[in-house]
Amino acid sequence: DIVICIDVISCLYANKARKKSGKQFTIFSWPHFSLDHKKHAECITYADYHLAISSGIKEQMMARGISAQDISVVYNPVSIKTIIVPPPERDKPAVFLYVGRLKFEGQKRVKDLFDGLARTTGEWQLHIIGDGSDFEKCQAYSRELGIEQRVIWYSWQSAPWQVVQQKIKNVTALLLTSAFEGFPMTLLEAMSYGIPCISSDCMSGPRDMIKPGLNGELYTPGAIDDFVGHLNRVISGEIKYQHDIIPGTIERFYDVLYFKNFNNAIFSKLQK
Repeated sequence: DIVICIDVISCLYANKARKKSGKQFTIFSWPHFSLDHKKHAECITYADYHLAISSGIKEQMMARGISAQDISVVYNPVSIKTIIVPPPERDKPAVFLYVGRLKFEGQKRVKDLFDGLARTTGEWQLHIIGDGSDFEKCQAYSRELGIEQRVIWYSWQSAPWQVVQQKIKNVTALLLTSAFEGFPMTLLEAMSYGIPCISSDCMSGPRDMIKPGLNGELYTPGAIDDFVGHLNRVISGEIKYQHDIIPGTIERFYDVLYFKNFNNAIFSKLQK
């Protein structure tokens, strides 16, 4: 028997239950958030084995004394798509996309997104699909920077990628400026539709997905100058991505291979 704990405190409770009941079962941790931003993260050590959704979370586990041999990096899955979202035509403005919660600073750093775009040269639009406690603050900041006419707001949508296909239709790149993540699925979803991603190299997740120059770009979190540089090169056409090959760059994250790897991660540990 096995118990899989998706939050760190459950690892402690499962360990205590095993000792008190006398029953034999194997405990796996499977956290979905950065351990460096989680209370009681040390409780993860009460599990026998560990499933990490990114290489960064594996590093965080090892920093807490867990052996690399007891950790399997399994990522998260995305489904294969049959549609490619193309870039805008050459003589049209660049079209950028943000999909996610709106936090002005904190985790999501929408402020960095606006600061970077406000400093670019050339024509662009930003489409924002998402809501959050800082929605009005973000709107006010776009007005303060004088970029409000370039930002299109959709609020929260139950099917954001249908909005992308049916209303936005052409996308130059998806943008992510987070200070930290667990495993930002919005990047994988975008790339499964052929959309390149420009993201902060935050802990954790983006570096597992993005291959610079092929399906997007990475920059150090908070390094706005580098972010602006990537944006300018995309806007000017200095960097061009082949949208039709981008889905193939994330092959290891597709459902079929994911579930095979996940099962192997579990059963290989049980056979020890």
